[in-house]
Amino acid sequence: MRSSVDTLLRASRVSARVRIVGGSLVVEGTEPLRAAAALQYTPGVAWVAAGFSFHSLSEAAKVSGQLASRYLRRGQTFSVEAEGEGGVAASDVGGVITSGVLESVKGARVHSESPKVRFRAAFGGKKGVVGIEVRRGPGGVTMGTRWATCLVSGGAHSSVLAWAALLVGFRVRLVHLKVADGGLRAVARLYAELCRRVDPRGLRLEVMEGAALSEELANYLAKSRGQTFGGFNATRGPVPAVLRGVVEAPLYLLPEETFASEFRSLGIRADDSEAQWASSGNTSFLVRAFDGWAEDVSAILDGLR
Repeated sequence: MRSSVDTLLRASRVSARVRIVGGSLVVEGTEPLRAAAALQYTPGVAWVAAGFSFHSLSEAAKVSGQLASRYLRRGQTFSVEAEGEGGVAASDVGGVITSGVLESVKGARVHSESPKVRFRAAFGGKKGVVGIEVRRGPGGVTMGTRWATCLVSGGAHSSVLAWAALLVGFRVRLVHLKVADGGLRAVARLYAELCRRVDPRGLRLEVMEGAALSEELANYLAKSRGQTFGGFNATRGPVPAVLRGVVEAPLYLLPEETFASEFRSLGIRADDSEAQWASSGNTSFLVRAFDGWAEDVSAILDGLR
């Protein structure tokens, strides 16, 4: 997780130091809101907070009061979620933060279930941080070492599948069967967006050029490292016969409304043309690949080799 965050911050040109305090990843720098924006979609991130560092519990009370005076108004509710390590109890950290907030904003009230403002804090005995939660992250788990191959047509369902695979910790190889330029551009947009969210070392795009899917291509997929997934679902029909036993459809029963919601969260346009999976009898194909960071869609298309 720390390595991925380092990479994403450098790609966003955010100068910062990353360290771990308890179960929290702390990013220290002069541009906290830029760092928060860069990490808001990173798998494994449940929330993002921005605030100040401190070196003692008495200093924690002071900086918490400063934060409260900026973000909290009289009569509004707040919560404090804290953790401690190195012999420091989380309850002690939370108690000091709460006291600092109440002292700074008269009439503020603690409400743990639906607060107006959430304070997040962590203290390791020598240095700690306290901040205001500014964004919710996607959750999931951080990128692991396992690879999965995801068939992507450029449509909404396969795009959501690829994002879901990243959220559960897979490194993902996107495999696209080129039928038309529209689908390829949609897949390039997907790759560009996913590179903003995860460490690009865990992403690879492969574009297969030839005719429609053949048994040779199915054999190629069968030899892929890790599992192979497809965005097939109940609204579009079953997995094509040529792919059965090769491709799994883990989101098959996901409601269409959920697909639509998750695809909107990606902020990209889909290619709605029908994917061509039937065999044409043409057994030859060419594979072009791209991996690594890319600034835009044009760079990805130009970089396919």
